Amino acid sequence: MDSNPLYRFGRHLAGLRKKYNWAQDKLALESGLARSYLSGVERGKRNISLRNICILADTLGVPPHELLSFDAGMTALTDARANLSPSDPYPSLNRAMQKLSDRDQLWMAELVRTLSVRLNHGQLRQD
Repeated sequence: MDSNPLYRFGRHLAGLRKKYNWAQDKLALESGLARSYLSGVERGKRNISLRNICILADTLGVPPHELLSFDAGMTALTDARANLSPSDPYPSLNRAMQKLSDRDQLWMAELVRTLSVRLNHGQLRQD
């Protein structure tokens, strides 16, 4: 069974997920994939698509090739990911922003710029 690439990929995915203390339910919720599907992938019973590999990589905050490097070590992470918190909100925020219309994305970007300027100048800080 260890020679089966589906099984090795699934064990690697489970290892990455567990390293950051994410339950399958959390990964399913954050990625938009069904928990039962993720369970099948982690057990090596489901053949995962490239699209879903990219979705999971984005959700976990790793490059897609990290998920495909299941032969290089079960949980070898990139330096950038190793410094992030397991509850890092950016992948979720990025996916949410992509769902907005162009107009709403521009509005949100302007809001973030305005808040950033005000925070940097101490206008929103409470002393």
